[in-house]
Amino acid sequence: MYELVLTVCSVVAGAACREANPITFEEQVGVMGCLVASQVEGAKWVEAHPNFYITRYKCQPAKTFARI
Repeated sequence: MYELVLTVCSVVAGAACREANPITFEEQVGVMGCLVASQVEGAKWVEAHPNFYITRYKCQPAKTFARI
């Protein structure tokens, strides 16, 4: 199982960037599926959060996201 982690920056606050909560995919979705889905999922995220833009994304094994 993989998750997509987006690094997002605020349009309003300039260089205020952070990692958004990960988007977890079903067990049968591998790393290639995660990478293919990243554009669609990223577009959905930006549509729901218009004051942010994505600077980076990565696919990683699920539950490895460092929550601070």
